[in-house]
Amino acid sequence: MSTLICSFDGLHDNRVLRYCADFEAHTLHMDTQTEAGEKVSVRFTGLLAHWFENVIQDNILFGMDEITVDGFFQQYKDLLGGTISYGFPACCSIEELRKRMEREHIRVFVIDSSLGLCGFVLAQEVELQCP
Repeated sequence: MSTLICSFDGLHDNRVLRYCADFEAHTLHMDTQTEAGEKVSVRFTGLLAHWFENVIQDNILFGMDEITVDGFFQQYKDLLGGTISYGFPACCSIEELRKRMEREHIRVFVIDSSLGLCGFVLAQEVELQCP
């Protein structure tokens, strides 16, 4: 069973210049740059939570995929098992998180790394802005 919904072109080998989460506005904005020097901005809206690891000075993305909610719970089962009781991501139980994601139409965006930053973003929408 495939958990992939879609892949986002335009981010492969992009360098992450900056990212900023605005918790009041429920947004996460990431600015990246292609090998040719073109800027690509990624804007997540309806942000529920994000989890990044291996963040370093020169992060290079491999890509970003949207996966199914079921795929998210399979792929991140161990992480969620250790964090859900501390309120991450934004719920007290796996069942409550699943219901909230369904109710609020939360999608799962997985960011893969060539170097450094990787993880996921739980948000309602994503928009890539290219020149």
